[in-house]
This record gives sequence, C-alpha cells and structure tokens, in this order.
Amino acid sequence: MATKIPAYKLAQGEIKQYIEKNNLREGDALPPEGKLAEELGISRPSLREAVKALESLGIIESRHGEGIYVKPFTFDSILENLPYSMITNDSQISDLLYVRTYLEVGALSSVVKNIQPENILKLRRLAEKMLEKARQNETFADEDREFHAEMYRCLDNRFLLALIDLFWNIFNNMLKQSGPANTDPWAAEATANDHLSIVNMLETKDEAGLLKAHIGHFESIFKRYPKGVA
Repeated sequence: MATKIPAYKLAQGEIKQYIEKNNLREGDALPPEGKLAEELGISRPSLREAVKALESLGIIESRHGEGIYVKPFTFDSILENLPYSMITNDSQISDLLYVRTYLEVGALSSVVKNIQPENILKLRRLAEKMLEKARQNETFADEDREFHAEMYRCLDNRFLLALIDLFWNIFNNMLKQSGPANTDPWAAEATANDHLSIVNMLETKDEAGLLKAHIGHFESIFKRYPKGVA
C-alpha cells in the first residue's frame, strides 16, 4: 500500500513548480496567500506549512506585511539543516571525503594557471602558522579552512568557493560527531607539512607535483578510515 504524501509536501512541490513555470528570480514576489492558494488548488493551512518548510530550505522568505518572495540562493540553509547527529561512522565520513577530494583536485589545473603571488604569500603564511601550532600541540582548524578557500579564490568562482567551504564545514562537523579528535602531534605536523608542500608546488607552477602533493594530503586523511582511497 502506497504511503500518502502529506498535503503540505505536495504544496511545496506546487510552489516550486510555480516559481519555475513563471521564471521568478531572486527578489521576485509570489502572489498574495489567498490568490496563490486558489491558483495552486491547495488550502491556506497547507500553503502556510509549505511556505515555512521552503523558508527553512532557503528557497523563499515570508516578509511580514509584505508577502512571499524568492530568496537569493546560498548554502547556509543546507548546512544549518544537515543532521550531523546522524553522520557518525567512518564509512559516511570517507564517502564525503571522496566528494571533497574530487572537487578540489578537479580544479587544480586552473588554480596553477590563475593563482597570483599574493595568494601564494597568504597560503605560505597560513601553512607556516599551521606548522607552528602543530609543534605547540595546538589545533589549526581556522587556518586550514582559510587555506583551502584562499587556494581557489583566484578562480573568481563564488559557487565553487561556496561548495569547497560547505564540504570543509560538513566534513569537520562529521569528524567532531564521530568521536574525540586525534591529538597526535606527529599527525598534525605532517598535515601542516602537506600544506607547505602544496604551497611550494604552486610557487613553482609544478602541476604534476601539486597534484601529487594535494592527493597525498587527502590520502593521509583517508588512512584514518577503513575504506581507503580508490
């Protein structure tokens, strides 16, 4: 026996189809609640529930006294709504790391062609700070996050930067949920040195060396999980 789909979920689909059908863009208004409910053939309560759900997904926003508007796209709502507590095993962390690895490695050729001396200088400072903190048995999550963002900033692709940051956030939150952090100072220092190797390859425009250094960095992380690297 098929499971009946709740009315508000059907209403969500109707609203999204309405936005697509009418080619609505960021900041465009949808019809008033009563008119929209009538046009879509759904009840006002179902419409209100659907609007709340779509607001939480960052698709639309309801402005008090003004109406419903198409919201600018961001990854914020996706990140905020991820069920971190459900992502707690090595296999899931490894799966996500595969995606992150392929995303970053796939753009390396373009990075080599477009990266500027000022980007490389910032990357070296960040990597050196990571090494300094590792030797003091301190964590360096902030520097690591900024390193990966700075590396791809030269491509001037906001969508790519948002994806890289999204996957960095998800991966590190998954690690936190999976158990106590690895405090091995040797592993931390090796990670920092991986980043320094990446900077050296970028500085010399050594694309083959960069690819090897970047993959090597991720392989060292993969070793912590049972699935390994394909």
